[in-house]
Amino acid sequence: MTLDQNEILPAPPQPEYITACGGKIKDPSKYPSAEYHGERIYFCTQACLDVFLLNPDPFMAGEIEHPLD
Repeated sequence: MTLDQNEILPAPPQPEYITACGGKIKDPSKYPSAEYHGERIYFCTQACLDVFLLNPDPFMAGEIEHPLD
């Protein structure tokens, strides 16, 4: 198969990253993150990261509510 000069190929899909609260992000460099058990975890807000840092295990187990701000 050869490409015509005017043929445009679709862009390759960008990887999606899942935040600790289950949201999807495409550019992790724009979000706060922390290491947790050897894995990089992303957070939708700085407030979420701050709560995580106080009690990481209960936060990741869903025992602590994620802040809304």
